[in-house]
Amino acid sequence: MKKLLAVLMAVCMLATVLAGCGSSSTAAPSSEPAASADAAGDKSDEVVTLTLVRTGTPEVLHEIFDPLIAEFETQHPNIKIDMQDLGWADAEKTLQTMSASRTLPDVMYHLPATIFSMYEKGLILDLTDYVDDDLKADMYPAMMEAGQYNGKQLMITCAASSLIMWYNADLFEQAGLDPDNPPKTWDELLDACEALSAIDGISPIGMYAAPGGGETSFFFESLFTTQIGGSAWDADNNRYLYDQEDYKADAVKTLQLIQDLTAYAQEGYVESGRFATRTLMRDGKVGIVLDLPNMANQIPDGLADGTFRAAALPCGDSGVSSTAINAGGWFIPTNCEHPEEAWTFLRFMMETENQFAHEKYGSVPILKSEVDLYTSDYMKQIIKGMEISYPEGICVDTNALWTVTGEQLQLLMMGEQTAEDTWTNISTEHGEIYE
Repeated sequence: MKKLLAVLMAVCMLATVLAGCGSSSTAAPSSEPAASADAAGDKSDEVVTLTLVRTGTPEVLHEIFDPLIAEFETQHPNIKIDMQDLGWADAEKTLQTMSASRTLPDVMYHLPATIFSMYEKGLILDLTDYVDDDLKADMYPAMMEAGQYNGKQLMITCAASSLIMWYNADLFEQAGLDPDNPPKTWDELLDACEALSAIDGISPIGMYAAPGGGETSFFFESLFTTQIGGSAWDADNNRYLYDQEDYKADAVKTLQLIQDLTAYAQEGYVESGRFATRTLMRDGKVGIVLDLPNMANQIPDGLADGTFRAAALPCGDSGVSSTAINAGGWFIPTNCEHPEEAWTFLRFMMETENQFAHEKYGSVPILKSEVDLYTSDYMKQIIKGMEISYPEGICVDTNALWTVTGEQLQLLMMGEQTAEDTWTNISTEHGEIYE
């Protein structure tokens, strides 16, 4: 009994000593090496789960992302990716709810205007210090700039569209035009439309004037870049150049071209959107459409046999076939508890082969290192213009600016006001928004 009591007393004394050492805040730092990760329960062994949302059509996106996620998890066994679905129809409402409750996913894809607006509310992580030199050098300048706001890198562009000219080579031949030498200037574009107007049963050009969604604003902005040979957006002051007095003549000339083209447009163009004109091109009902690369998804057979072709956007007085770039990309919210791991996944997605796989959803090349992976003629035409293209104007007031421009362009295309009156109205209403 005495022996048992002695043992118990010794154990209690040892426990007291150990407890005192563990709770002391004044103990001298140890010169001994740190305990091993296994012994100390190092967080490097912790399995982190990141939520990922790529807005879009779930079934199509999973075909692209599931293999990429599997490969990432193999390379990074301590990071798991939980991909969650979010369709475009529900995106804005869902984002508002998530933002209010600070439950945004760890990595997400969305559009710059919403991302920049959320940044103003303290919801978006500044990625400036995360971006490495290799990624900066590999991304086309317009793609990197598209994710920047007030000097900070808030978004990493991973999908984008530019405006190009699609045309029907068979109809060109019927009109006496050379399909191997498509229009390169605005005057040549109008001449081609005039020649195509001699063919019964078709419209020379497919136009879209519906004001919603920024479609016509992007159309106008892209044509304006070819007129001045530079960006339509002043990123330093967060405003458009085309609504400023110094650029009035260039803007009015661009607006006049748009109004002139409507004389050759299909019936019902006033309420048409881009998808309507894609159907017309697919069915051989129009000779030319100025549209995004997504057109390719509607006309795969015609592209394969050479019926449909693509060329650079005809240029204005600058002589430069540039275009605006409409972009979307990855961002990391500030509510992310594991930003380092989130960046690790984001950076993995921006590797050449992975980004190329992502672009199958519908995008122009984002990285210079992808160029050799593209073999189609229409994409080669797009690639030629990547170095001389410019990010679309984006700020927290983008939606309001686009609404004004879209409504005014529709009136212009209906013939209810002149190009100069349209410019005056856009300039005045934009000025009120800037203030």
